[in-house]
Amino acid sequence: MAKTVKNIKPAVTEVKEIQIVSVRYQNKNLMISPRKLRLLVNRIRILLPSVALTQLKFTNTKAARLLVKSVQNVIADAKNNFGLNTDTLKFDIIKVDEGQKIKRMDKSHGSRFARGLIQKRHSRLEIIVKGNK
Repeated sequence: MAKTVKNIKPAVTEVKEIQIVSVRYQNKNLMISPRKLRLLVNRIRILLPSVALTQLKFTNTKAARLLVKSVQNVIADAKNNFGLNTDTLKFDIIKVDEGQKIKRMDKSHGSRFARGLIQKRHSRLEIIVKGNK
């Protein structure tokens, strides 16, 4: 005797679309030389933003203090304005470029050619983070 089952429902699998969104942060006038800032940026580029933030908090440099504020800003922006999950965030691009230079002459640093010229270098920082909603 074969039993017949009348209430068989096919298995339904739900497919959720994963939407990847990128968030951009830009600061065009950081008062630190690009070389000093790149030393830390190259170290945190491969990390997750939350891990990078904890590492930067224990680094005692001016570049680390500036990067902490920038990374906190981009994480908060991604969470509050774009509704992204902070666990899925990853650095896409971190770029440090040279900004404006403030130049002044100083005779104590030499009198000929570029020796008497003091340059105060500034940086431009751009951080792009990608994550899922």
